[in-house]
Amino acid sequence: MAQQRKPNYIVIFMDDMGYGDLGCYGNRVLKTPVMDRIAADGVRFTQMYSAAPVCSPSRCGLLTGKYPQRVGIPRVLFPDDTAGLTQRDKTVAAYLQEHDYSSICIGKWHLGCLPEHNPIRHGFDRFLGLLYSNDMSPVHLYRDESVIETDTDQSALTEKYTDEAIRFIEEHKDKPFFCYLAHTMPHIPLHVPDAFRGQSAGGTYGDTIECIDYHIGRIMQTLQEHGLENDTLVMVSSDNGPWYEGSAGGLRGRKIDVYEGGVRMPFIAQWKGVIPPGTECGEVASLMDLLPTMVQLAGGRLDEAAGIDGKNIAPLLTGEGVSPHEALFYYYVDCLNAVRSGKWKLHVAMGGPQRRIRKEMPQLFDMELDPGECYNLADRHPDVVARLTGLIEQFDSTLQPVPNVVRGKRSE
Repeated sequence: MAQQRKPNYIVIFMDDMGYGDLGCYGNRVLKTPVMDRIAADGVRFTQMYSAAPVCSPSRCGLLTGKYPQRVGIPRVLFPDDTAGLTQRDKTVAAYLQEHDYSSICIGKWHLGCLPEHNPIRHGFDRFLGLLYSNDMSPVHLYRDESVIETDTDQSALTEKYTDEAIRFIEEHKDKPFFCYLAHTMPHIPLHVPDAFRGQSAGGTYGDTIECIDYHIGRIMQTLQEHGLENDTLVMVSSDNGPWYEGSAGGLRGRKIDVYEGGVRMPFIAQWKGVIPPGTECGEVASLMDLLPTMVQLAGGRLDEAAGIDGKNIAPLLTGEGVSPHEALFYYYVDCLNAVRSGKWKLHVAMGGPQRRIRKEMPQLFDMELDPGECYNLADRHPDVVARLTGLIEQFDSTLQPVPNVVRGKRSE
């Protein structure tokens, strides 16, 4: 992958947007021309997976490159939690900071509420956003470590976040930068400004997606105006599958499930002059792969003892090479539910230890023939079940989860 300078990075991360919510993934209800253009001008992945089917652990996997169980954030965090991201686990922003990158976290953080969890304590130079989900109280807007708005107008957040991203890009256009833009929408409760309300055929949910698409267009226009398109890798995805609304693209399951609808994510990327237009990637990859890919493209090295689970997928961005993963594992909190290896996906549990449905397990699916996970082939391929069960047992025994899941009342 040829490049002349360290690339800028923009990661745009939606909250609960489904695999099937974009036109470039087959949606015929919602209008997403900007994101569709990013896919057309770059690469579209069809087998990109989140590290978890819910908010906090999925974001943990993205930013640390590790399974969230290894970090100690296997479940959704709440405003009264004392758990959160610690200095033990280095974020992609912290790695890039060592290589003269300026970085900003905009939008939903959701990796802890105490001062030591704040994004600016974890490699980001600046922060504007919410510390947790918009259905949690109080909804306070932070700048760095200070509250700047109480009971913030959520309908204005998408535009406000975008304005901040554009300011940051313009201020740092002459040196490498990393902009992590984690939109609050389309997580419920849905909020949309009047200019977009009632415009989508997909109801209020569709209004929020089309609003986000429009504002992503403003960011892409800013890159073009400043001649940054050839220097900037733009990546767009979502944290987990859709909740009450939205499309999983015909896949089984939704948010919370480790069936495909809960963990298979839309992922599109553009880097003009590097990624050939119209590239398609059907290789298995994980959002945990973004950290090692970004660090190594920037000329950095990973800490060998850090236990990074992600892999460098730079070749996949240009449609070359094969998946670097022998297997990907899917947890519900701290219970390993399923594994994907090659074309096979094996489910051995559903939910946590108290929700196991033993009579329906194991479930084995051929993901090439049956991406909807409709037809259990476990009795036809006992050798595959045995091999994948062995992978599960080996991985689960060596993961050594961090006991950072105690929920306790925090002091303000």
